[in-house]
Amino acid sequence: MALFDDLSKKAAKFTEKTIEKSSELADTAKLKISIKSAQSDLDEQFIKLGKVYYEMICKDNVFDEDTAKIVQEIDSIKSRIDKLEDDLKKVKRD
Repeated sequence: MALFDDLSKKAAKFTEKTIEKSSELADTAKLKISIKSAQSDLDEQFIKLGKVYYEMICKDNVFDEDTAKIVQEIDSIKSRIDKLEDDLKKVKRD
């Protein structure tokens, strides 16, 4: 009977440790998700700021060399999007 009691105690300790570890993993996962969510929120704000800055520099026509390259690339991508949207409209009509 002592062997059974010993095995029961070891199983109970193992179960307790497993529950503790599961709780730690759950807490870690929750924190990681919260961090990713906050990083996503931060990215959204940077995107908004970038849009505001882009509109300001285009309106005021104030460019430095680095900004001019970025604005040219943005304009190129916007043109490509416009062309693709036109192509899509043509395909839908046919």
